[in-house]
Amino acid sequence: MQRLLLRQTSQATLSPQAAEQVVLGFAEGRVVGREGKTLLVDFDPCQLAALRERLAGWIVSEQGAPVPVPDTCVKIQP
Repeated sequence: MQRLLLRQTSQATLSPQAAEQVVLGFAEGRVVGREGKTLLVDFDPCQLAALRERLAGWIVSEQGAPVPVPDTCVKIQP
């Protein structure tokens, strides 16, 4: 399984609700979260081309590794 971010663009023909149903139509598709025009899904990488084809106007990208945030706390040394 691969975690994907799906983002609706202005050229998208499907609503977020319809896109969610497309993802769930695949045997290995599972929606992890949805907020506004963005979906977070677990998906079979072998079916990625078919998903992109059905979600015309949507950005389909792999979720990247988290970006490390620097520690900005002041540390006092004795």
